[in-house]
Amino acid sequence: MRPRTCQCKGVSTLLIRSAKLIFATDIAITLISVVTSLIGARALGPAGRGDLLVITLWPIVIAMLAVLGLPNAFRYWMAKDPSRCSRLFSNAVVYTVVAGAIGVVLSDFIVPHLIGQRSPEIMVLVRIYMINIPAVIFLSLMRGLLEGTKRFGWSGAARFIFFGVQAVGFSTLWGVGRLTVATAAFTMIAAQMISMLLASIAVMRELKPRWSPSWQEFRTSMNYGLRDYAGEISDFTTLRLDQMMLGGMASNTAMGLYVMAVRLSEITTIIAGALADALMPEVAGSAKEDDPEAMLAKTLRLTLYANVIILVPLWIAAPLMLRILFGQSFVPATGAFRWLLVAAVVWSAGTIVIRGLQGFGHPGLTTIARSVSAIVTASTLLVLLPKMGITGAAISSLAGYGALLVVALGALVYRRELGLWHYLRPQRHDIPFAKIKTLTSFYLFARSSEG
Repeated sequence: MRPRTCQCKGVSTLLIRSAKLIFATDIAITLISVVTSLIGARALGPAGRGDLLVITLWPIVIAMLAVLGLPNAFRYWMAKDPSRCSRLFSNAVVYTVVAGAIGVVLSDFIVPHLIGQRSPEIMVLVRIYMINIPAVIFLSLMRGLLEGTKRFGWSGAARFIFFGVQAVGFSTLWGVGRLTVATAAFTMIAAQMISMLLASIAVMRELKPRWSPSWQEFRTSMNYGLRDYAGEISDFTTLRLDQMMLGGMASNTAMGLYVMAVRLSEITTIIAGALADALMPEVAGSAKEDDPEAMLAKTLRLTLYANVIILVPLWIAAPLMLRILFGQSFVPATGAFRWLLVAAVVWSAGTIVIRGLQGFGHPGLTTIARSVSAIVTASTLLVLLPKMGITGAAISSLAGYGALLVVALGALVYRRELGLWHYLRPQRHDIPFAKIKTLTSFYLFARSSEG
């Protein structure tokens, strides 16, 4: 075992500074998303909300398949060497044009066969919404450039404006009595385009790339991206396979109930998401003497503290929350929501470990962990979904996230040659760190949400 110290205050300060910015953005996005979900649920009902999910889910899936792991490769190489910016940006433009066009054409043939029997109006909207595929690809790549150079404010703004435009559009349409599945879908198309445009402007303004496409740079990016690609697919499978399978097997009403339970449970992952996004470039760009292992260990423990603290009250209040927020018709989602709350705690810890491994330059290990997670999720879904419906889907998510955490921790311990207890053992200095930097922030967020 190699001895390690815990003197990483400088790096931790930078990490917390980035995480606080991401955290603030995530809080704002979550609050807006709650408002949008409330309006959508009450205006469209469970069935209409399920239709909207069918329309909007697959472009994200297709775009994720099309990027081939390049966003994480962009983050990694920009953190390592910002001088690559012009080549990476130029390659991103070329790649979006080619991959986006192929994605739209293939989706038009494939997706209608994956969503089951839907009304003619929904089928038309599914095809129209595919225009978002190139926008999602380019936005992902631009965020990779921004986050790799720790421009989290601009990256967050690009994310925020998508939800902001959606919230304003939904509110306006609801106010004039025109919020339907179709108008909601067109609003989300506009929001995606505006988000992509803002991210592009941010890259041009902050990084000032020149036109310099490079085949060698593309090969280097693909070398990292493809090693991470299977993991990205597996990760997305674990996160969204339940909804994709529901789209082909379940009624619109069941899908609407489940998607609201998912959206509400994801609120508890804000802290982990912020810390994970900040952690990867910090680990990748840190010097050996800064002790990135200690930084990762402290971040993991902090995430567990915060998530466990909020789990119990949310579990108890689950049916009341669903009734107050979305209406009596969404209370049947209580069982699924409770299982998803536990799954969110496990996911939060797993995503911190995954980001740490990526920052250390081990995307292949994250691929193994996420592939195991996807296999477990798919296997349990096949058994539990037909028998238990949306509750079975939620339990499958928990099983998949549990497999992710176990395998990722095992890979981390093996590759970094440190004991498991090194990462998980509570330490005295964790308490003020957690209290000051995160728990207080989350408490204020909870209070503001209640108000």
